[in-house]
Amino acid sequence: MRILFRTSGGKASGKELGLGHIFRCIHLANKLRSNMIYFLIEDYGNVKKILKEKHFKNIILQNPNVNLTSDIKKTKEIINKNKIDIVIVDKYKTKKKYLHEIRKISKLVFISDLNNNEYPADVLINGFIGLQNQITTNKYGAKCFLGPQYQILDDKYTKNSPIRKKKWTLLASFGGYDEHNLSGLLCNILSKYDDKIKTRLILGPATSKSNALLMLQKKYEKSISIISHTNNMQKEILDSKFGICSGGITSYEFAIMKIPFSIVCQYKHQMITAKQWHKYKLAKNLGFPNSSLPKKIDNFLKEISENKFHIDSNRHIIDGFGARRVAKEVLNLMNDKIR
Repeated sequence: MRILFRTSGGKASGKELGLGHIFRCIHLANKLRSNMIYFLIEDYGNVKKILKEKHFKNIILQNPNVNLTSDIKKTKEIINKNKIDIVIVDKYKTKKKYLHEIRKISKLVFISDLNNNEYPADVLINGFIGLQNQITTNKYGAKCFLGPQYQILDDKYTKNSPIRKKKWTLLASFGGYDEHNLSGLLCNILSKYDDKIKTRLILGPATSKSNALLMLQKKYEKSISIISHTNNMQKEILDSKFGICSGGITSYEFAIMKIPFSIVCQYKHQMITAKQWHKYKLAKNLGFPNSSLPKKIDNFLKEISENKFHIDSNRHIIDGFGARRVAKEVLNLMNDKIR
């Protein structure tokens, strides 16, 4: 089977883009590696490099900010040239017209977020924490697989996790691209807790280590460890007692590992997710980067330094098998095509 992933991401200021859609596609593609995998991407920085490091070869670049007509035309050309069987679209603000047109010539899977389920596709996937786990049909006839059991995570999260001695008090990660320099803000506040909090900070592959961060790391080398990226986020989470992140995929990863965490929202759409985590008492929502955020972060750090940060982290909402479930539905879609 020939599968085309259409996605976008990278270092794109003002685009509400990071690398969440990219890694979600990678996790799903890993479950479908026995097939021929193609990627059509808008690369705003580091995406092609990441895909190559994950050993994907058929990578086709689309112009960033491509207009809708050109996007449809190029996608159709790739489908026809490579005899694509299924297109999987995971792209922020995808236009319904694009999906309508692609569905005319290929089986189509659309990966959505939040409460957005009315899109034309053969299969729609939405692992949003605010949805009830269910299978239903939308007004376009798409078979919809909804709820956190369909959240697409790294396959590592399906395995039993050993009990580990905590190496870090706090694990901080603000996505693949830290647009608002939350890392710098956090480290400045952490300097007050030099002898109380040991922190592991993961910048993300599209975020550079600034001179200010380098100086802070050197000054507080015994309590702050800063790395650009990790190939094993599960291990980093298991090594930590608490977490702080943005409202993307990492929030689901902290939750499945039952690590108490707080959320700082980089973008408006992340606030919807953060409010759901807060509602379920699985995380604390610290809101957006603004004048009150430093005080909120300081209070959070004070609570974890005194071991007073408590949430209901033992609730079992996600099981980590989302990628496996979605891959099965992709294969079922192909079987339907053959029949």
